Amino acid sequence: MILFFHGLDSDNQTTKFTAISHPHKYCETVDYRRRSYEEISRHYDELIARHNPALLVGHSLGGYWALLKSQQHGLPCVLINPQLYPAFRADYPALELASCDDGVLRFAYLELGDEVLDIQRIFRALDGWVTELHCLGGGHHRVADLGRMDALVRKALERLNKPG
Repeated sequence: MILFFHGLDSDNQTTKFTAISHPHKYCETVDYRRRSYEEISRHYDELIARHNPALLVGHSLGGYWALLKSQQHGLPCVLINPQLYPAFRADYPALELASCDDGVLRFAYLELGDEVLDIQRIFRALDGWVTELHCLGGGHHRVADLGRMDALVRKALERLNKPG
């Protein structure tokens, strides 16, 4: 089962979620602007406990949450144009990437034409840190190549299902 975290000002009908072809997936709309960091963190912990996902997937601010919860729960994740440095609220701490050498599978898909994020900074942070980093020259923040994104999600699931 895939648990998907959408981005800021998005919802559970985002094209990034609906483009995932795996039949067992769940995304719940969360209002990041009106709920505190702590409230959202507890809510996502509850969703993880309730759904017991095999894989977390997150886009933009949802990528922040997917990575954070991956680190906290030891769950594999796929990050899609993740916002690693949110600044829209003061209560969001910086993520600690260097401290996570735990052997958990983590994949990232970046479209280098992202016009919203400092995608080069994010690329430098993730390069050599995630299990696999996939980049598309061009594209945009809302994800131009949804098929390629879905293929990476499928690849991550296949890697999880292989013994050894």
